[in-house]
Amino acid sequence: MRLITRSDFDGLACAVLLREVEDVDEVEFVHPKDVQDGKVRVGRHDILTNLPYVQGVGLWFDHHSSEIARNEDTVAYRGRFEIAPSAARVVFNHYGAAKLGKYESLLVAVDKSDSAKLDVEDVTHPRGWILLSYVMDPRTGLAYHHGYRISNRELMMKMIDLIAQHPNDPDIVLADPDVKERIDRYFAQTAEFERVLRERSTVDGNLIFTDLRGAGELPVGNRFLVYTMFPKANIQVRVFDGRKGEFVVCAVGHSIFNRTSRTDVGELMSRYGGGGHRGAGTCQLPLADAEAKIAEILETIRRDG
Repeated sequence: MRLITRSDFDGLACAVLLREVEDVDEVEFVHPKDVQDGKVRVGRHDILTNLPYVQGVGLWFDHHSSEIARNEDTVAYRGRFEIAPSAARVVFNHYGAAKLGKYESLLVAVDKSDSAKLDVEDVTHPRGWILLSYVMDPRTGLAYHHGYRISNRELMMKMIDLIAQHPNDPDIVLADPDVKERIDRYFAQTAEFERVLRERSTVDGNLIFTDLRGAGELPVGNRFLVYTMFPKANIQVRVFDGRKGEFVVCAVGHSIFNRTSRTDVGELMSRYGGGGHRGAGTCQLPLADAEAKIAEILETIRRDG
């Protein structure tokens, strides 16, 4: 079967688990919006995980709250959906510890990372599986830089095997040369990333608005760092140029240190063709009305408090 999953740490963990229990002969990493828009062909011989549901898929595993509203009338499917800390946890729960028990310590880290149950030290001085989660997260920005020994896709495929071989020893995985060169870049650009965030962020009451449109190539960095810089805010709206400048991406997230926001982000993003969880989500906005839509989103968040 072909496994179609998201290109992040949770999607990677799903691939590790599912290769253990299903006959997976191909893995494809895709963007959720491409699945939502029908740009990815999905059929009965496919496994879809950590991605929006597509009718006719062979197996589906997910945990995003926005899928509840989007699929209220969905016919029965094979697989499992539940609100859980990670999609990998949904896969683990479905197949059980008898088959996947050796990955329990990995799953604890995936849950912590994907649900953002982190402390300040995890953000400012990450290590172990948490550091790897930032390296594999496309929002960190490492994949947009070039000059690596292998491509990002090649790294993802390599990680499936490496994590499966060392599920209880993240230091071995982090020491891999292809991982280490990305870690080195991550730490080398942290200070510059913080400078850009300060220059391009404004705080209005509870809300951090970070406008990265037109910024060009950005330094890589941890998406949670902004919450250590503006601790009184409880939510961030970050906008930046989409692929080839054809649209604007709007990414919204609750502060992971000041958890007082009342906005249901996944539901809000679903109004604009996106999705996510209660605490984090994204949408893509057409250039023609991006300003108006951003203003609506900001106003909704301010009103929610």
